[in-house]
Parts: sequence; C-alpha cells; structure tokens
Amino acid sequence: MMPFRTPIRNNLEKIKDLDIKLIAPSRGPVYPKPGLILGAYRDWVSDKAKNEAIIAFVSMHGSTRRMVDHLVDSLRKNGITVKPFNLTQTDVGALAVALVDAATLVIASPTVLVGPHPNVVYAVHLANVLRPKLKFAAVIGSYGWGGKMMDQITKIITNLKVELLQSILVKGHPKEEYLRSLDRLAEQILKKHKEGNIC
Repeated sequence: MMPFRTPIRNNLEKIKDLDIKLIAPSRGPVYPKPGLILGAYRDWVSDKAKNEAIIAFVSMHGSTRRMVDHLVDSLRKNGITVKPFNLTQTDVGALAVALVDAATLVIASPTVLVGPHPNVVYAVHLANVLRPKLKFAAVIGSYGWGGKMMDQITKIITNLKVELLQSILVKGHPKEEYLRSLDRLAEQILKKHKEGNIC
C-alpha cells in the first residue's frame, strides 16, 4: 500500500458516507465485516508513524555491528522500539513490513570500494521505491581509507520525505567517543519523535 497512500486515502474519503455491508473483491474471500478491512486501510495510509526505529545494516569486519549493537541498546534505553535487520540474513519482505509504520530508518554500512555495501544499496532502494511514512533517517558506518558512502545513500533516498539526522562514520572500529556520538544520536531521535508527537 505504501507507494499508493495518496490515491487510497482519496478513495477512502469518497466512500466514507456509504453504509458498506460487505467487501467482495474480484479475487479472494468476501468480507462480511468491512470495518476491519477499512480500518486497516485507514491505518496503512495514514501519516501517523509509530515510536519505532528500523536499523538496516551490514557488517563485514565487526565495526559496523559494534555501532549497531550500541545504538540498539541506547535507543531501547530511550524507550524507542528498535527493529534491527541484518541484511545478509533478512527476508526483504520482513524489512518492507517493518517499514510500514516506523518513524525512523537508520542505515548502517561498511564502505565497500568507496560506497555502501551492495545489500545496503538494495535495501535503501527498496525503501525509496516503497515510500513509507518515515519521518527521519540517519546513516552510520565505517570505512578504511575513505569513500562516498553518505553521498551515495542520500542520492538513492530522494523519494523519502525524511529529515536527515546526524551521520556517524568511523574509521576502523569505533572508539569510546564514537559510541558517545551514537548515544547522542539516540537522544536526537527521541527528541524528534517527541516533537513530532510520535511518542
């Protein structure tokens, strides 16, 4: 439903005053309780996001994973529901479902030949095509000798109407100062969620 939220919302508005007794699709079962179906559609197409952060990540040598684990703990301590997805193991359908209601997407990647890991590129492209109701996004990750990971990711997510938050890119394994930066990112996400009446 995500890419078609606007036309679905407009059609729900057209039928709001009808006394619908059942829903009979051209394929599939007949629903004698339309309230359940219409309520689900209203929820899916609303702009109301939940106090959730999705972390889509890949780690090659453990540094990005260390950052993700620390951020997950910090977000949870701040009362935010966190759903981490290791993109080397995740069913892409599960990621798509998680994106439906989340307020924040954190993209975490090592740098591979100056750019993000290919699995991260795929996941970010998926989010861009689905256009979920995300409000905020951040990029974290690691590099060895440089690159343009951040630039490449931001060029992919042009369809997402998100505010980009602090990016944290670390050379090698994260030292204590970078872990503190991740704590500050978690606090920034909580602040943004509160300002947006998400939590």
